[in-house]
Amino acid sequence: MKKSNRLAMVAAALFAVLTFAACTAEGAATEGLCRKRASEEAEWTKVAQAALHAVNHPTDCSTAPLLLCNTMVRKFQGTGSRLFFLGRCLSEGLKAGRAVVLTNDLPSSHDMLEPFKPWSNCTLEHSRVNANAGGDRVQLYTPMDAPSLERDHAEAPGAGSLVPGGKFAAKGYWWWKAQEITYALRPKAATMEAFKAHLEDIGWVEPVAAFQVRRTDKTEGCAKHYGKGSPIKCAAEARAPQLKDFVDALNTFRSFGERKQQSVAVVTDDPQMKQELDLENKDSKLRFLEVRPAPKRVADKAGKGGVFKGRALKDAIDILTLSRAKPLIFTYSSGFGALALQLKQTRENFCSDWASLDVGKREWPQLAAIGEGGVRGMKFHGVQTSKLCYIPCNSCDPAAEHTKYPCSVDLIRRANGDRAAHMECSCKEASS
Repeated sequence: MKKSNRLAMVAAALFAVLTFAACTAEGAATEGLCRKRASEEAEWTKVAQAALHAVNHPTDCSTAPLLLCNTMVRKFQGTGSRLFFLGRCLSEGLKAGRAVVLTNDLPSSHDMLEPFKPWSNCTLEHSRVNANAGGDRVQLYTPMDAPSLERDHAEAPGAGSLVPGGKFAAKGYWWWKAQEITYALRPKAATMEAFKAHLEDIGWVEPVAAFQVRRTDKTEGCAKHYGKGSPIKCAAEARAPQLKDFVDALNTFRSFGERKQQSVAVVTDDPQMKQELDLENKDSKLRFLEVRPAPKRVADKAGKGGVFKGRALKDAIDILTLSRAKPLIFTYSSGFGALALQLKQTRENFCSDWASLDVGKREWPQLAAIGEGGVRGMKFHGVQTSKLCYIPCNSCDPAAEHTKYPCSVDLIRRANGDRAAHMECSCKEASS
């Protein structure tokens, strides 16, 4: 071998060693920075949850200013959609400095909240006492018809997207909505016991991916499922993604490619899902856990939703199950999946792996560059990055722009024309 060739090989080897050493050192710094940013986000969550708890637990409810929140809805709505809207009362209450009290206008709304801790220590009786005292101690608020449903300005992230202001304003709507829902859905001890038992029963051993497959009335309308004479009226609102769509989305995650086998939990309202899994799943790498479809809803007296008393615990367990998934693959058009996503965001300090197969009829909310208030105007196949785990990793892979921001959200258009979103947070990958 010529001397020049040997020198070139030695130089290349030396460069590789130095590059590896630089990446290793940079990786260690990255890992520390990721932990630091995650710790900061965890502290912000504690502050937000403490603020919501404080305003809703006054020392004396008989003299405290109250926000009487109307539980009625305009049309048939399920658990996810109703809670997504009802949670606005918490934001309005914090903004106004008022404890939230829920009315009895729609009793089934209380039924669906039964598995979760009460929002406030104030009651309807306290609202009557305060109302009799005169003044403006009690303020009525209807989340479905409130002025806050209108956009404040052209750049507002969406109708009804409330941020209470003050120290939380800069965090953005995406961040705040997660805080709002996290407070609203704090499970009771009995609910957590039932949830843990459920995970054990279906064979949950982390990491587990989860598919939220929303079908029935959501994708086919109410008449087909409840009969034309039923008081439940609703039109089909979304397409029904097929099992292949979920598997294809799962295949895009780097973490999935690194696993020899992937456990998958399926949360669905489709009673035929087990048969579909048996027929359609051809990937031996996937291990589907036991599927337990949600029971069929029946009309409540107001015809505005299902009687949730009998299935409230099931719904709570399904939402909690989805929130634990790594990754979560769902449809944002379903309020049920949106709730799970928000719980997942706070649980994982806004550094999460998830994919939505659509963006829903609601305007896609602000996608937060954590701590910087969010961004607007996402373009298809354009990546918005979060600085939660910011690291300049050019020395490791100069061509990989994503290594600068391991947490990124990509808004894309699927083959069928639907819009979709994908977020992958690669703190661990970036530090390795």
